[in-house]
Amino acid sequence: MPQDYMKSEIYLVKWLRTSNFHIGAAEERLFQHLEWRKDRGIDDEKYELDRKSEPLDDDIRFYLDGRDKLGRPFMLLETRNHDARRLIIQGKYDKLVRFYEHAFESGCKLVLDFTEKYKNVTRGHLLVNLDGLIIQQNSCVACVTMFVQNIINFVQNYPECIDKIIVANAPLSFNVFANIGKAAFSEEIRRNVQVYGKNTQLLRKSLSTDFERDQIPPSLGGSKIYAGMEDENVDRK
Repeated sequence: MPQDYMKSEIYLVKWLRTSNFHIGAAEERLFQHLEWRKDRGIDDEKYELDRKSEPLDDDIRFYLDGRDKLGRPFMLLETRNHDARRLIIQGKYDKLVRFYEHAFESGCKLVLDFTEKYKNVTRGHLLVNLDGLIIQQNSCVACVTMFVQNIINFVQNYPECIDKIIVANAPLSFNVFANIGKAAFSEEIRRNVQVYGKNTQLLRKSLSTDFERDQIPPSLGGSKIYAGMEDENVDRK
């Protein structure tokens, strides 16, 4: 076990529950996860430097500052001007995959930190803001392949990390991506995926169920400026 938190009961039981308490299956999945971490260098000292070597801030960002009404952490993922096809043509496929790996690892590790500190926090949320996303720029074969692979990596390697996935400002054509993504998720996660379009009133009403206004960014009708969020990018078109 490369990390101390992996030796805790609360971490190990996640693998058991998501394997229907079949010990052999849980053990095999955990060993595969550890092999994946080793292959991808997740626990290497240079991992953080590798992610920061070429930032993708103009395309996509993630933030971990927010908390829901119950004090649970959530990851905010903003696509900004995300153009996966352009980045892949520029030879940045692996860079994109690395970005998502780091986002998942950071977000789920924060959940585990909260679990250890507060005991009653076992999962977080994922809030995705697709404002400005152009589906045509992200629907190439390589783009979809990467999209599916990222979801599979998350499902296989981070059991019971996410309670709810909320997608905001989804364009009409996003349904195709949503259906592909849901197929890769477990039944439990599929039941907790909420996708909202451009109806601002409906979106804000839904978000108010889980989040206080001061915990979500201005781009979603809130007032929170997350660490690293530049003012000129807060109120994007």
